[in-house]
Amino acid sequence: MFTKHKIWWICLFSATIVVSAVTASSITLTGMFMSIAGHFAFAIGLSCVPLAVYYLLGKPLNSEEFLATVTFSWLLLAVANLAVIP
Repeated sequence: MFTKHKIWWICLFSATIVVSAVTASSITLTGMFMSIAGHFAFAIGLSCVPLAVYYLLGKPLNSEEFLATVTFSWLLLAVANLAVIP
């Protein structure tokens, strides 16, 4: 999944850096790392719910469908973070 969709991962990582930098009160290396890790952990963790449900139903998601759920989860968190900027 990581090697097949390199451009998608690069775009998502770049967008995560931008969102993390915009929403940070002060930009530090540790803060950026934790923010980026948190964004990816949230997005992938939330995406595992439909992955598990469809797997239990006998219709597992293909890589494109899983990446679509990761993108939606990431957008959900990014919009929420950007919405609370003072």
